Amino acid sequence: MTTLTATTLIVAGMALPAQAASVNGKVMTADGGSVPVRSGPNDKWTIMERRDSGSTVNILCKTTGSTQTGYYGTTSTWYMIGAGGFMTAARVKAVSTPPNCTYVGDPPRDNPRAVNGAINWAFERLGSTAHEGLCLAFVRQAYGWSSSGWATAEIGGDWIQSHGYMKSGVPPRGAVVWYHNSSGTGHVMISLGEGKVIGTSVSGKVGIANYTYRSGLRGWSKPYFPAAG
Repeated sequence: MTTLTATTLIVAGMALPAQAASVNGKVMTADGGSVPVRSGPNDKWTIMERRDSGSTVNILCKTTGSTQTGYYGTTSTWYMIGAGGFMTAARVKAVSTPPNCTYVGDPPRDNPRAVNGAINWAFERLGSTAHEGLCLAFVRQAYGWSSSGWATAEIGGDWIQSHGYMKSGVPPRGAVVWYHNSSGTGHVMISLGEGKVIGTSVSGKVGIANYTYRSGLRGWSKPYFPAAG
């Protein structure tokens, strides 16, 4: 059983800090048109959906991105909403100030693709069933690698844990989230931040879920692939 409050999350007997509570935001445009929800805080990233003018969204956190001009003025602030994507504050007004989005730090070895690029790669494949059974391949491809250097996510998670890189708590944006599974091959996802993850095996396809959506949670690490190529 999973219990969520504003301060504590109980998962398989572990007490973990929970993600911050959301605040509401009002979407508005001058012409009554819809506003894109993008995979990252920049107008170059993939549009995952649109929200209608006049609608309400749940805002999880705020960060700085590309400068936009809209109904609420000109700003470089972007809000991450409950669905996992970002909307410009030029077209969304928060009823109160949300917390800052937390990003994972740099891994010991740079990846070919940075955090928002990796997440955008994953967003471009939302709904795909082509990656089922290939969770580790999905994550390492998102970060730009042709191979991970590990045969399974369980082996990768074991290496991360044995070398002291595994952390507990709500995974920051860009972190890699590791799980045990019943088959012994393990599972791995990419954190969107604020408790959201993206990856394979969400109702049989690439999707977005809470990081506690499955049992066997091991923890999270920086996106570090020491033997990747």
